[in-house]
Amino acid sequence: MDSLKNMTSTEKYEVINNPTTPVAVLLELAKDEDYSVRYCVAKNENTPGNILREMAQDGHGFVRRQVAENPSTPEDILRELAKDEELVVRVRVVSRKNASKDLLVKVFEYEKSLREPDEDVIKTLYKNKNLPAFAKRVIETLFGEMIA
Repeated sequence: MDSLKNMTSTEKYEVINNPTTPVAVLLELAKDEDYSVRYCVAKNENTPGNILREMAQDGHGFVRRQVAENPSTPEDILRELAKDEELVVRVRVVSRKNASKDLLVKVFEYEKSLREPDEDVIKTLYKNKNLPAFAKRVIETLFGEMIA
């Protein structure tokens, strides 16, 4: 994999976006020192769950945001990202069209437990069609001013 180290970022992006790129190469690029390369790996729908799991712990928020948006990200990883310190990561989790009711309720319970729940997360949760009606009623009661 020494050849990857000699590539430019642009060349690495091409490798990442090639549907025939082996998983071992994606794994190596997921550890690249350039966060934009890691971002592209996290964005790639062909990146396997085990690599996305590692990337969900990335020190750069942009990478974690892409893991949250990737349709291939397993729900257990999304549950962890739903508690991410970075607001935008949490918003990306709850804005997923295919987010399960269970995941959305877990995120709501987490936000509700915070001393200061985030308005953007609450608004995005409320707008998600998969959020159960009971949770919407609780949001209306507790956080009506946030969704008005």
